[in-house]
Amino acid sequence: MILLRKMLRDIGENKTAYLACAVVLIIGLLTYTGMLMARDNLFIAREQFYQEYHLADGFAQVRAMPYTEVKKLAAIEGIAEVQGRLVKDVRVLGLNEDKNIYLRFVSLDQSQPFLLNGVQLLRGAFPHGNERALLVGDKFFTAHRLSLGQPLTVAIAGKKVELPVAGSGQSPEFVYAIKGGQNIFPDPAGFEVAYLPYTVMESLFNQKGRVNDIVFTLRPGYKFEDVEPRLKAELTRYGLESLIPRKDQASNAILTQELDGLAKMAQSVPVLFLTIAALILYIMLKRLVEAQRGQIGTLKAFGYRPREILLHYLSYGLLVGLVGGVVGGLLGTALSFSLTRLYAQYFSLPNLSGRFSRAYFVSGVLLSTAFSLFAAYQGTKGVLRLRPADALHPPVPLFKGKSSLERLRVVWAAFTVPGRMAVRNALRNRARSLFTLLGVTFTFSLIAVVWSLNGLMDTMVLEQFTKVQQYDVKISFTRPLPLTAVVRELEDEPGVKRVEPLLEVPVTLQHEHRKKSVAALGLPPAAQLYTPLDKRGSPVAIPEGGVVLSEQVAAKLDAQVGDRLRLESVWAEESPVYVDVAGIVPQYLGANVYLNQNTLLGLLRQGEMATSLVIAVDKGCIPALKEKYETAPYTGMFEERRQAVDLFRELIGSSRYMLYSMALLAVVTGFAIVYNSSIISLAERKRELASLRVLGMRPGEVLEAVSVEQWLLGVCGIIAGIPLTAVLNQVLARSMSSDLYSLPAGTTPAALLEALLGTMLAIWLAQQWVARRIRQLDLVEVLKERE
Repeated sequence: MILLRKMLRDIGENKTAYLACAVVLIIGLLTYTGMLMARDNLFIAREQFYQEYHLADGFAQVRAMPYTEVKKLAAIEGIAEVQGRLVKDVRVLGLNEDKNIYLRFVSLDQSQPFLLNGVQLLRGAFPHGNERALLVGDKFFTAHRLSLGQPLTVAIAGKKVELPVAGSGQSPEFVYAIKGGQNIFPDPAGFEVAYLPYTVMESLFNQKGRVNDIVFTLRPGYKFEDVEPRLKAELTRYGLESLIPRKDQASNAILTQELDGLAKMAQSVPVLFLTIAALILYIMLKRLVEAQRGQIGTLKAFGYRPREILLHYLSYGLLVGLVGGVVGGLLGTALSFSLTRLYAQYFSLPNLSGRFSRAYFVSGVLLSTAFSLFAAYQGTKGVLRLRPADALHPPVPLFKGKSSLERLRVVWAAFTVPGRMAVRNALRNRARSLFTLLGVTFTFSLIAVVWSLNGLMDTMVLEQFTKVQQYDVKISFTRPLPLTAVVRELEDEPGVKRVEPLLEVPVTLQHEHRKKSVAALGLPPAAQLYTPLDKRGSPVAIPEGGVVLSEQVAAKLDAQVGDRLRLESVWAEESPVYVDVAGIVPQYLGANVYLNQNTLLGLLRQGEMATSLVIAVDKGCIPALKEKYETAPYTGMFEERRQAVDLFRELIGSSRYMLYSMALLAVVTGFAIVYNSSIISLAERKRELASLRVLGMRPGEVLEAVSVEQWLLGVCGIIAGIPLTAVLNQVLARSMSSDLYSLPAGTTPAALLEALLGTMLAIWLAQQWVARRIRQLDLVEVLKERE
């Protein structure tokens, strides 16, 4: 009981220091439990949804295939179930004139006994038989405040068709519904999925008895690679455009990447914070034991055994670890609920909800306690070796000669007397100085990485939409059209300044044994509205006869400039053909390859054609252009670049608070590290600093003896943090990049400046607390401590 009261009194006297240590522990446990619980919530919801509604193992797109031929694919060894569908994108009219709205129609055959990529009904009812009605994605239903039975007008083959809304639902195939590789954020108000009976869809699109989309599952023990060659051979005759496994399906790939990212962060970030907290605790308790040598000697003289005294000091670590673990676990649970609600805005998972995990809470408390007890043991184990007679005497001072810096007279003369004391103290307490240096470096790097991420996400999207894609409008066609004719027609429209045709062709590239299916983009020789950029931001001229790869594609193929690639395409009259790599460019959104349009047309040998047009047009003329072509027979999508930029800014704006929170946590951590280091230094030098006060120095001048040390270490830590930030940004960019997007690995000057200000704020705040402690020093009590 006596030792318990002593512990509580000691902690109460330095409550701010212990609180700062506990805060670092809490941050570590907050991220551990919060991210792991959120990950489990996502994982459980995904697995339930995939299993209950039978997400396919493979996806194939063909130009057209007889419906009756689909079942024959089941004869391929390894395929369990195979089904064919019609999938078409249509434009929705009349819902919002200021926004381009599209629905991806997917045919639904409810007569199938085992429906792949099934739909969970959330409102209304499924359209049955020949009922001309829609089941729309639930987020689309909510975003437009639709009602059951409300007719939606869509443009199909140049005609306006009205289809009533029969209900809303969700499918595991479109958990994260995006329009294409250039759209990395979902926009339920602008793009979603809708389901119609197959018989209605084949009639509306004049595709009697045909399908253009195949989905299949695999038998147990088989992999996608086992069936790929046979399936590819069978589907090539029907114009195979793509064949991908489940892992590459856009929605599943993004969800899986998010799960992996959460798991990686939950494994690495908490360890970092727990290590910092353990270091703080180790130094604090080591200093405490040294300061309480007399008390330890007295306790031993009274008969306390060394083990009992060791357990007493371990109880400091135990209390801090338990408080940090429990509070961190509770706050982490609250964080997991917030993260889950945030994910629910992006991912359409019906069972996604917050859950409390006892396992993560208990393991977090145990982790926090284990780190704290280990640090406490390392800091106090010297108690076992201390004999009562030795403990009752102050330690013999160790003589240390002049440091190398002190021998440099010119440099040494530049310091004031308090400055010299500070430098000498930093050099003679190298372990504590190294700890402070590492803490400042960590604080600076964490803030810089967070703000770099903020700036680089802007760069990733805005560079694509402001420098690479400089057009105002892009019109995609439902089928290739004569190049010259469509350019000539659009050139004469009011307000149109420039029209450039694009040719987008699905191809498979092969280098040695590596293959990659991508979209090849044929650009006009003098393209101005769509121009890939090199690493310096200069436009890249696409040479005739060569192909320019994006960095992601080059990495997948392990291809370098000058390598020869094998190119296959269902659009080519003769396939394969060969093409040389003429360049490699960064591409942050999507993964394309670029060819000179004449080169691509020459490889395909299909004559002049274009699959889309990019147009520079006066802003005021866009509505008229849209009205004229929104129901044109061969108009697929009408995209305005401005809308994509506005959507990105809106979505990124809503998630910036997470970045602000992470930056704030970094500042708090930096404060805790610098504050504890300063408090320990103050405790060790209390007598020395009190003597300065007695000699006539004001509190501000005495503070200088401590603050100069902190600022010197702070400057060194900030300098060391710059290369560390660059390394962390490289690691972060590699871990977050995927086939859909690539995060640039750079550090912005603004991020370094903000990190500098944040780190200086943390040091300054810590010193204000130390200044308060110096003003409160009881000079008489301090100076008579050794008497």
